Amino acid sequence: MNFLHLLSSEATHTITVHCLNTPVWKTNELHDQKSSLIFKGWNGDIFEANTLLEPKVIMDGCMIQDGNWHKTQFFFHTQDTNQLPVVQVHPFSHLNQGQQRYIESGLVCFL
Repeated sequence: MNFLHLLSSEATHTITVHCLNTPVWKTNELHDQKSSLIFKGWNGDIFEANTLLEPKVIMDGCMIQDGNWHKTQFFFHTQDTNQLPVVQVHPFSHLNQGQQRYIESGLVCFL
């Protein structure tokens, strides 16, 4: 990882959260900020909603709670290559009956 960080000028990472009746991102004032995920980068930096390090949300299907599986995709792009890859996702609050979710980590690219 050290060589990738040293030899690259930027990095990207995609994370997809698959969800069933479980919102994972604050999309407006109607959703509780506490339901938003927080991502921890390689160097300990925190990516979260309403900060300078807020990830780009490519699609937010998890806000739909209709009994079907949906997904929310996050895209991380930085010129501080030490921030990626994302190494931790938290907090995942307690699931109620009928809620499920799992995380899929996509490719991490160093450019």
